[in-house]
Amino acid sequence: MTASIKENPRSVAEAEKGRADDHAGAVSDANSSTALYAPATEITLLSGLLSARAGQVLEVAKQLDARDFYAPQHATIYAAVITAARRLNKGGQPDAPLQPELIQRDLQAAGKLFDTVATALLQATSAKHLPPVIQDVHRLAEALRRARLHRALDTAGHDLIEAANRGADDDIRRCISNLGYLPELSRRAGLEVA
Repeated sequence: MTASIKENPRSVAEAEKGRADDHAGAVSDANSSTALYAPATEITLLSGLLSARAGQVLEVAKQLDARDFYAPQHATIYAAVITAARRLNKGGQPDAPLQPELIQRDLQAAGKLFDTVATALLQATSAKHLPPVIQDVHRLAEALRRARLHRALDTAGHDLIEAANRGADDDIRRCISNLGYLPELSRRAGLEVA
């Protein structure tokens, strides 16, 4: 007799999401208000920044933080792009376009051009898709801020459930104190909270 295996609905949902991501483009990722991680959105945004001018990149940097990226390799590239844009701007070249080769050299010089970073940089600069225009980059940045909020809510929810199940006062205090960052993330994602 075969024992019945109870599937974790979260795992099934994540698997379905993964299959959907395999076939979806950045536009559909950006439009999903519940996506916890949208790899195509992150790569497309980086592609747009790598084809933008330094001043345009710095405008995006006002609304986007490296922590808004889920994939660490994407956050590493984003940080290098912002650093290069600041350097060009400080040198009096706000209209200078960023060059992927410049970012690659900077990452290599900083010792951050690991395989995963190099692969992500290659994906962002491949000729597979045209890079988005800067207006779409701003929209993609908004989608990343929203995804970060959803991830934070997901984590907070799981932490609260675990604390409630354990019932230890220290766990409950820690969870409640960790909720303090959610209103700021909500505002950054365009959702005003009281």
